[in-house]
Amino acid sequence: MITKLNHLKIDETHKNFPLKFQGKKVKSLIKSKPNLFQSQFQFPMMVLKESALKNNLEVMARYCKSIGAELAPHVKTTMSPQIAQMQVDKGAWALTIANFWQAEIFRKFGFKRLIIANEVLDKVAIAQIATLNFQNAAEIIFYVDSLAGLEIIKAATPVNGKINLLIEIGADNGRAGVRDLALVKRIAQEIKSDPRLNLRGVTGFEGAVPTAARTKDGEIAVQEFCKKIVAAGEVAYDFKSAELFIVSAGGSAYFEIVAREFDKFSKPRMLLLRSGGYVAHDHIYYEEIYPLKSVGQPLLPAIEIWSQLLSAPESDLGILNLGKRDVGCDSHNPVPIVKYRGKVEKFTGQIEKLNDQHAFMRSVDDFLVGDLIGLGISHPCTTFDKWRLIPLVNDQYDVIDCIQTFF
Repeated sequence: MITKLNHLKIDETHKNFPLKFQGKKVKSLIKSKPNLFQSQFQFPMMVLKESALKNNLEVMARYCKSIGAELAPHVKTTMSPQIAQMQVDKGAWALTIANFWQAEIFRKFGFKRLIIANEVLDKVAIAQIATLNFQNAAEIIFYVDSLAGLEIIKAATPVNGKINLLIEIGADNGRAGVRDLALVKRIAQEIKSDPRLNLRGVTGFEGAVPTAARTKDGEIAVQEFCKKIVAAGEVAYDFKSAELFIVSAGGSAYFEIVAREFDKFSKPRMLLLRSGGYVAHDHIYYEEIYPLKSVGQPLLPAIEIWSQLLSAPESDLGILNLGKRDVGCDSHNPVPIVKYRGKVEKFTGQIEKLNDQHAFMRSVDDFLVGDLIGLGISHPCTTFDKWRLIPLVNDQYDVIDCIQTFF
């Protein structure tokens, strides 16, 4: 199924691809070996650096192996079956998604083991998941965090149905998830009492801990939350299904704390990480807080957004043809890192403000109208969703593939 993406025809809906390739298939573009700067690409344009992508896949696979963990990467970051296949090829046990709609996209591309990192309460979706599981057409697991939610799940599950559940644990003043361990036991007992339901384990998201940050207090808060997940697992374990019990957390920022605390779980279990942003990493948010750079296993930023400098109305102000329609800004604005004027060279500056289609860049470095400025990003999730087709480039910016997204 993945190879069929090479038969996609490029058209005007694929932002800023060369006009000369419209109506042609992606495989034709790749065969021509175009270069980002010399083959009539328009700008702005997001690219993925192959070398960084490969590095990140290898680093995370090696790390998981070193701590005895499985990986179910959260592919809502990229919504790309091609990248998901790369992750599976590197040993990913499952894929994590955010809802049943996303699950169906990846299932259609041949991915069968899927974790929906949310409680599913839509009755049609529940019934379909139960049927797919029962027929062994898929192995879909999702969350539950209340007796009320569990009653909805039960009511929507057909007689010939199978539902796999993780009890979600939450932090006080955080997001979803059970706060009370006594409630964990009641939910686990209720799951055990229904032969259609399987308790697969416990889970939580440490990134939603309100004080989470790379500070002493933030790390202590994440540590305490992970201890709570472990305690919940101890409570729920006696009510588990026949499969190996899962103890899971997800995120690309604190997985070393997760691994350390989950290793204290006293019973046989699968430690399952659900990190997603690691695959593309970034230049700001994850770069500041992820754990591996201090131990010689650096993740590398794979995303660059190239934009053209339209105007230089002040000596240190450049206006770029890039804005909120092209790049995420939920954590930080993008940051200028490189410039192209006949060759790629280092460039420094600051994006002070983004409009829908423009960026306000301040820099004391040399820049001219018409220059191409390459920017790094913060938090990849909200940049991927701006692009339907993304060139994958080597270190010389030759396009070696195109990555399709399904947002």
